[in-house]
Amino acid sequence: MKTTSKTILTLTLLTLIFASACFAASSDDKKTAASCDSQKPAASCDTKKADVCCDDSKIPTAKPTASCDTQPPAAPGTYNEQQPPRTKERVRSDLRYHYWNYYQPQDPLTIKSIEDLPGENIKIKLNLQSHLKNFSHFMISTDDSEFKKSTDGSFVAEFNIDKTSATKSKTVVKMVSKDGTESQSYKITLVSNPNKYWASKGAAGYPNWITIKTDPYLNFTTDYAVENWIYRPPTDKDLQFAKDKWGGLIKNAKSDHEKAMLIAKSLMDDLKPHTGVPSDAMKVSPFRQYERMVSGQDKGFCTNFAKIFIHACNSLGIPARRIHLEKVHYKSEKFSIRMGGMHSTTEIFDDQLNQWVWMDLTSNILAAYLGDEGPLNAAEFSMFLSSPQRKAHLKVLYYRHKKKSETLMPLSKCPKKFASFDSRDTELYYFYAPDRE
Repeated sequence: MKTTSKTILTLTLLTLIFASACFAASSDDKKTAASCDSQKPAASCDTKKADVCCDDSKIPTAKPTASCDTQPPAAPGTYNEQQPPRTKERVRSDLRYHYWNYYQPQDPLTIKSIEDLPGENIKIKLNLQSHLKNFSHFMISTDDSEFKKSTDGSFVAEFNIDKTSATKSKTVVKMVSKDGTESQSYKITLVSNPNKYWASKGAAGYPNWITIKTDPYLNFTTDYAVENWIYRPPTDKDLQFAKDKWGGLIKNAKSDHEKAMLIAKSLMDDLKPHTGVPSDAMKVSPFRQYERMVSGQDKGFCTNFAKIFIHACNSLGIPARRIHLEKVHYKSEKFSIRMGGMHSTTEIFDDQLNQWVWMDLTSNILAAYLGDEGPLNAAEFSMFLSSPQRKAHLKVLYYRHKKKSETLMPLSKCPKKFASFDSRDTELYYFYAPDRE
């Protein structure tokens, strides 16, 4: 089996902090808008119509009036006597691309695509995609018809384009696993409001609107689904190697994170004595790297630990991915300047928690928490590490491989330091497979 091509995506911690600032600014806008409403300026604030609130160019100069950002005339000698009026701008941070693409939960069912079918009427085809393990087929019922088996998860709804009233089409979808277990029912309602419907209401010029309502809510399929982060699919030989090596160890574990922790501890026991700079001969497959290290032929550092760990997890059905961290501030032909060095770390996806969980074998970390909340992902840990107030509440589950014991401890008492994480300008590079089918 060939290795799927991989792409590296970057998430800068500044985007997360920027989003927090935007939230605070948004709250401030609401308070300011309320104060504007209580005034009667010549030019009012209308944040719905413009991105600039209380534009100074709109305030008459002949008769100054109180507004959001200008104060009443001050007495001579007071602080704000010479203060120029300020222009406030509303800024937008797109968390869909700056965070959620990297940390999406795994939706059991998504809308894969919508097709506009030919014909005089409005004819729409919805294509669904299941993300259930051991998925077999769909059962679909449209407008109270009998449930029919579907392997592709598609159905069609048709509406009369000349209707002057709103019409609905209701579809119920269930997913069936290979053992015959049925999922919950997903209700999908399509509401048609044609152009002539709007015209009958005296609002000519509106398009033919189709509104999709789902219960529970359905997202659209994304390129960043959990399975797409596995850029090196295990071979049959890999699967057998992992089963023989760690299969018995994890057979009674109750969650993906618990399984991953058992694998991580076993790997740390085997690999920690061989920590060091790897030779060029380590540019081989992950399990071959493992064999070279445990046999004493070679050494390995964070990248080797990360590659071996995620490949072991992926070979045992636990989605896992590698993340590269760095803070390079200057590059030239002669040298580069970086703060805190570079590092490779890992995350696994826990199906029960429906989230990514940060784990770091190089630093002996099995999990991290903010107080009692967690486990955290890598971005959360890095962000909280850069916030003094939250840093004081961070805890880590630390594994002592020589004693084969683990301890949940405050971060301040952890023997390891996290210079690669600890900065607002830390960049996290994620590896994924955009062409994975």
